[in-house]
Amino acid sequence: MDFIDGSERFDLQSALDRFSGDHELLEEAISIFKEEAVKHLEGIQANMDQNELKIISEKAHTLKGECGAVGAVKAQAISLTVEKSANGGDFVEVQKLFPLLEKEILLAIKLLPEVRKQLNS
Repeated sequence: MDFIDGSERFDLQSALDRFSGDHELLEEAISIFKEEAVKHLEGIQANMDQNELKIISEKAHTLKGECGAVGAVKAQAISLTVEKSANGGDFVEVQKLFPLLEKEILLAIKLLPEVRKQLNS
């Protein structure tokens, strides 16, 4: 899979540009993302169980920014939709979107480390 081709799932060139072309800094951001994204997913899930839409919105907002920083654009877009749905009080939509968000985040966690290979080649 080519991560630098501007695909709909990842835009690592933009992520690299955010870090002024510093490959090591982007790799560090990806490492942090792998840890933090899971925490935010768990937080969203826990707050779904409590029907806490305000907190879900806040966590989705944070996750959206983290996804954008590492170029996980599809996960970023889903995070934005979860955030807006939670802000709008649409709990049913949040429940519907969460499995998609979780799938996309887990995919990003799995695939983003490959960035080292392609960005350095």
